[in-house]
Amino acid sequence: MTAATFTAPFRPPRLRVLLRFTACILGSWMLVVLFATSEFYRRSTVLGGAPPWQEVLGFQTCAALIWAVLTPLVLFLAERLPLRPPHRIRHGLSVIALIVELALFRAAFGGMVLNWGEGDPIALSMIKLSIGIRTHRDIVFLAVIFFIYNFVEAQREGARRERHHVRAQALLARTETDELRMRLQPRFALRMLRHIGSVVRDEPQAADALIVTLSALLRRSMARDDDEWIRLGDELEHLDHCLDLCRAGGRFQLAARYLAGDDVLACRVPALVLQPVIETVVLDLTSGAGGSVEVRCTREGNQACIEVSSTAASGGDFHAHEQSAAAVRARLASLYGGAASIQVDQRGSAVNTILRLPYQDVATPEIPLEATA
Repeated sequence: MTAATFTAPFRPPRLRVLLRFTACILGSWMLVVLFATSEFYRRSTVLGGAPPWQEVLGFQTCAALIWAVLTPLVLFLAERLPLRPPHRIRHGLSVIALIVELALFRAAFGGMVLNWGEGDPIALSMIKLSIGIRTHRDIVFLAVIFFIYNFVEAQREGARRERHHVRAQALLARTETDELRMRLQPRFALRMLRHIGSVVRDEPQAADALIVTLSALLRRSMARDDDEWIRLGDELEHLDHCLDLCRAGGRFQLAARYLAGDDVLACRVPALVLQPVIETVVLDLTSGAGGSVEVRCTREGNQACIEVSSTAASGGDFHAHEQSAAAVRARLASLYGGAASIQVDQRGSAVNTILRLPYQDVATPEIPLEATA
């Protein structure tokens, strides 16, 4: 017989699941048999009797097999009547009624099996005796099965919701990244995505924090327009978000130091002017094992001076910093004319980028960028 001759319900994967399910049920009830038999043996020994443990073991095994046959039906009913909203009360009442009926059926059937096992005809008196003795215990067993099933299903449902939530956040982050591809430097965006992918593979529990950080980073960039004025302190938060993202997973050892007064941080600058500089620094630091960055902001008369000094463990890419500065220089020329400047130099292993902008306090009425040229 080839594999193609298996019918749908008995394909090998489903057959394996069915065998595991059967083994789990039989194993659970065999543990109950061992416990009940040992409990009877110990009780008989303490009372001074000679325990017929072989008979007890056979009786308990027969009872357990009856329960093993009944358990799939109970699990099916528990699946059809979950104790969860929106029909929790209605299902709960139905479960209570079913538990009583199933307990009566189980007790009656147990009495019939006892008659069959002893070779006697089925007697109504034995059925009544079995119902009177076993109904309460059977109700407890059935209630435990229903409770365990609902507890396990609640845990699985919570895990499924959590996985769906993470996947939805990841999808949102990827969508926002695609929309921002023209805003962010392609190398920077790809570097961050690769880093997140490597961390999530090794530490799935870090997925939430990484996605939240990346989402905040992308939303911030989406919310900024090229002609918008923002606080210098808000622009430097972009660097904080990038460094927090890169620190996850412990792959990069990054240190940051900020030296700035409140008056300088309150200076208003055009949005996205510092973004190319910041992203180039982050790319430089993450090209190896990490490094350090120091941002010093000072006010020199009517100018705000921002100095970004980075030291990368890999030695740094001075050419990349010059390219970034060239792009910023062209933008500054169109906005401020000769009133703003940017220069890059290298001192040992450190690359310094110095940006000078006209100082504009938040209390100053907002003016068009063209007027500052």
